[in-house]
Amino acid sequence: MATDYEDVLDVFYSTIREKYELDIDLLEQWFVMSCRDYELDIAPLNYDANTQMFPAVSGATVNILGIMMARYYVKREQSRINKLNNIIGRDLRLNATGDAKKAVQVEYENILLDIEKRLHKLKTHVYS
Repeated sequence: MATDYEDVLDVFYSTIREKYELDIDLLEQWFVMSCRDYELDIAPLNYDANTQMFPAVSGATVNILGIMMARYYVKREQSRINKLNNIIGRDLRLNATGDAKKAVQVEYENILLDIEKRLHKLKTHVYS
């Protein structure tokens, strides 16, 4: 069964909560980066960019790719919040250490742990 790019986007959108539509080019970049990360850690995906299809990937792979995309989304949100909360000027310095920064950091760390656990399950382990 062939899987397409839209299946991965469905997982991504079910993972995040965003009230505004995200830029298509940004989504595609996160998708490409997630595919490359997966290929680095596990195996080639053989994604065809022209048809936006994978020849054969498991549902677990689709889920991991969607979650990997969410990691890039949260990392970007973390950067945005840090820039909003840290105003440093010549005469003024405001540094918010509020809950927003902490909450995004915890969410980012949780996503990283989730990805690490899922990738570990997919790896072929050799025990002596």
